[in-house]
Amino acid sequence: MTRESDMEIKKDISKDEFAAAVSVNERKLYFAALTITANTEDARDAVADALAYAWEHRAELRDAEKLDAWLLRITYSQAKMIKRKSRAYADVYELADAFSYEADTSALEFFDILTRAKLDDETRRILTLRFLYGYTLPEIAEMTGKKINTVKSKYFRALKKMALMKGLL
Repeated sequence: MTRESDMEIKKDISKDEFAAAVSVNERKLYFAALTITANTEDARDAVADALAYAWEHRAELRDAEKLDAWLLRITYSQAKMIKRKSRAYADVYELADAFSYEADTSALEFFDILTRAKLDDETRRILTLRFLYGYTLPEIAEMTGKKINTVKSKYFRALKKMALMKGLL
Protein backbone atom coordinates (compact mmCIF):
# COMPACT_ATOMS: atom_id res chain seq x y z
CA MET A 1 0.00 0.00 0.00
CA THR A 2 1.21 3.46 -0.75
CA ARG A 3 1.08 6.40 1.56
CA GLU A 4 -1.73 7.91 -0.49
CA SER A 5 -3.93 4.83 -0.08
CA ASP A 6 -3.24 4.89 3.67
CA MET A 7 -4.64 8.40 3.74
CA GLU A 8 -7.76 7.28 1.91
CA ILE A 9 -8.45 4.56 4.46
CA LYS A 10 -7.91 6.85 7.44
CA LYS A 11 -11.17 8.45 8.50
CA ASP A 12 -11.10 11.72 10.42
CA ILE A 13 -13.12 11.60 13.61
CA SER A 14 -16.14 13.88 13.67
CA LYS A 15 -16.84 16.24 16.55
CA ASP A 16 -19.83 14.09 17.57
CA GLU A 17 -17.82 10.84 17.53
CA PHE A 18 -15.08 12.44 19.61
CA ALA A 19 -17.59 13.91 22.09
CA ALA A 20 -19.31 10.54 22.42
CA ALA A 21 -16.01 8.76 23.11
CA VAL A 22 -15.09 11.40 25.69
CA SER A 23 -18.49 11.10 27.35
CA VAL A 24 -18.18 7.33 27.64
CA ASN A 25 -14.54 7.33 28.79
CA GLU A 26 -14.10 10.53 30.79
CA ARG A 27 -14.43 8.92 34.21
CA LYS A 28 -12.11 6.05 33.30
CA LEU A 29 -9.56 8.47 31.90
CA TYR A 30 -9.73 10.45 35.13
CA PHE A 31 -9.12 7.39 37.28
CA ALA A 32 -6.31 6.25 34.99
CA ALA A 33 -4.65 9.65 35.41
CA LEU A 34 -5.29 9.53 39.14
CA THR A 35 -3.41 6.23 39.44
CA ILE A 36 -0.36 8.01 38.03
CA THR A 37 -0.60 11.46 39.62
CA ALA A 38 -2.14 10.55 42.99
CA ASN A 39 -3.60 14.05 42.99
CA THR A 40 -7.15 14.97 41.98
CA GLU A 41 -6.34 18.37 40.47
CA ASP A 42 -3.39 16.97 38.53
CA ALA A 43 -5.53 14.09 37.26
CA ARG A 44 -8.16 16.54 36.00
CA ASP A 45 -5.44 18.59 34.31
CA ALA A 46 -3.97 15.46 32.72
CA VAL A 47 -7.35 14.48 31.27
CA ALA A 48 -8.02 18.01 30.01
CA ASP A 49 -4.56 18.21 28.42
CA ALA A 50 -4.96 14.73 26.91
CA LEU A 51 -8.34 15.55 25.39
CA ALA A 52 -7.06 18.83 23.97
CA TYR A 53 -4.05 17.03 22.48
CA ALA A 54 -6.24 14.23 21.11
CA TRP A 55 -8.62 16.67 19.46
CA GLU A 56 -5.77 18.62 17.86
CA HIS A 57 -4.11 15.42 16.63
CA ARG A 58 -7.22 13.39 15.79
CA ALA A 59 -6.14 13.05 12.17
CA GLU A 60 -3.17 10.96 13.38
CA LEU A 61 -5.46 8.21 14.67
CA ARG A 62 -5.18 5.36 12.19
CA ASP A 63 -8.11 3.27 13.37
CA ALA A 64 -11.22 4.99 14.73
CA GLU A 65 -12.17 1.67 16.38
CA LYS A 66 -9.21 2.15 18.75
CA LEU A 67 -10.13 5.67 19.84
CA ASP A 68 -10.67 4.60 23.47
CA ALA A 69 -7.22 3.02 23.74
CA TRP A 70 -5.64 6.00 21.99
CA LEU A 71 -7.25 8.42 24.47
CA LEU A 72 -6.01 6.27 27.33
CA ARG A 73 -2.41 6.23 26.04
CA ILE A 74 -2.45 10.01 25.65
CA THR A 75 -3.91 10.43 29.13
CA TYR A 76 -1.18 8.25 30.64
CA SER A 77 1.49 10.30 28.86
CA GLN A 78 0.02 13.58 30.06
CA ALA A 79 -0.33 12.26 33.63
CA LYS A 80 3.32 11.17 33.66
CA MET A 81 4.44 14.62 32.47
CA ILE A 82 2.36 16.31 35.16
CA LYS A 83 3.57 13.92 37.85
CA ARG A 84 7.17 14.87 37.14
CA LYS A 85 6.32 18.49 37.92
CA SER A 86 3.94 18.20 40.87
CA ARG A 87 3.30 16.87 44.32
CA ALA A 88 1.47 13.73 45.47
CA TYR A 89 -0.94 13.29 48.33
CA ALA A 90 0.73 12.03 51.48
CA ASP A 91 -2.44 10.25 52.53
CA VAL A 92 -4.87 8.67 50.09
CA TYR A 93 -7.76 9.50 52.44
CA GLU A 94 -7.35 13.18 51.48
CA LEU A 95 -8.92 12.13 48.19
CA ALA A 96 -12.26 11.29 49.84
CA ASP A 97 -13.60 14.84 49.54
CA ALA A 98 -13.03 14.80 45.79
CA PHE A 99 -15.23 11.72 45.49
CA SER A 100 -17.92 12.66 47.98
CA TYR A 101 -20.44 13.31 45.22
CA GLU A 102 -20.17 9.75 43.95
CA ALA A 103 -22.26 6.93 45.33
CA ASP A 104 -19.99 4.32 43.75
CA THR A 105 -16.66 4.41 45.57
CA SER A 106 -15.20 1.31 43.94
CA ALA A 107 -12.75 3.32 41.84
CA LEU A 108 -11.53 5.18 44.93
CA GLU A 109 -11.11 1.88 46.77
CA PHE A 110 -9.21 0.49 43.79
CA PHE A 111 -6.95 3.56 43.77
CA ASP A 112 -6.44 3.21 47.52
CA ILE A 113 -5.35 -0.41 47.14
CA LEU A 114 -2.91 0.48 44.36
CA THR A 115 -1.45 3.27 46.47
CA ARG A 116 -1.05 1.12 49.58
CA ALA A 117 0.53 -1.68 47.55
CA LYS A 118 3.27 0.76 46.40
CA LEU A 119 3.30 -0.64 42.89
CA ASP A 120 5.40 0.86 40.12
CA ASP A 121 3.70 2.95 37.42
CA GLU A 122 3.80 0.18 34.81
CA THR A 123 2.15 -2.34 37.12
CA ARG A 124 -0.51 0.19 38.18
CA ARG A 125 -1.18 0.83 34.51
CA ILE A 126 -1.63 -2.91 33.82
CA LEU A 127 -4.04 -3.28 36.74
CA THR A 128 -5.97 -0.16 35.74
CA LEU A 129 -6.36 -1.38 32.18
CA ARG A 130 -7.50 -4.77 33.45
CA PHE A 131 -9.89 -3.76 36.21
CA LEU A 132 -11.18 -0.31 35.27
CA TYR A 133 -11.23 -0.78 31.50
CA GLY A 134 -11.75 -4.53 31.29
CA TYR A 135 -9.00 -5.22 28.76
CA THR A 136 -7.59 -8.73 28.56
CA LEU A 137 -3.93 -9.39 29.30
CA PRO A 138 -3.08 -9.94 25.59
CA GLU A 139 -4.80 -6.63 24.74
CA ILE A 140 -2.83 -4.90 27.50
CA ALA A 141 0.41 -6.37 26.15
CA GLU A 142 -0.40 -5.00 22.71
CA MET A 143 -1.37 -1.57 24.05
CA THR A 144 1.72 -1.20 26.23
CA GLY A 145 4.16 -2.74 23.78
CA LYS A 146 5.26 -5.31 26.35
CA LYS A 147 5.59 -9.06 25.91
CA ILE A 148 2.59 -11.01 27.15
CA ASN A 149 4.73 -12.90 29.67
CA THR A 150 5.98 -9.62 31.14
CA VAL A 151 2.42 -8.35 31.50
CA LYS A 152 1.29 -11.63 33.06
CA SER A 153 4.14 -11.77 35.56
CA LYS A 154 3.63 -8.13 36.66
CA TYR A 155 -0.12 -8.71 36.90
CA PHE A 156 0.09 -11.89 38.97
CA ARG A 157 2.91 -10.60 41.20
CA ALA A 158 0.81 -7.52 41.96
CA LEU A 159 -2.24 -9.64 42.75
CA LYS A 160 -0.17 -11.81 45.07
CA LYS A 161 1.32 -8.76 46.78
CA MET A 162 -2.13 -7.22 47.28
CA ALA A 163 -3.53 -10.51 48.60
CA LEU A 164 -0.88 -10.51 51.30
CA MET A 165 -1.58 -6.93 52.38
CA LYS A 166 -2.96 -6.58 55.88
CA GLY A 167 -6.37 -4.97 56.22
CA LEU A 168 -7.25 -5.35 52.57
CA LEU A 169 -10.07 -7.82 53.05
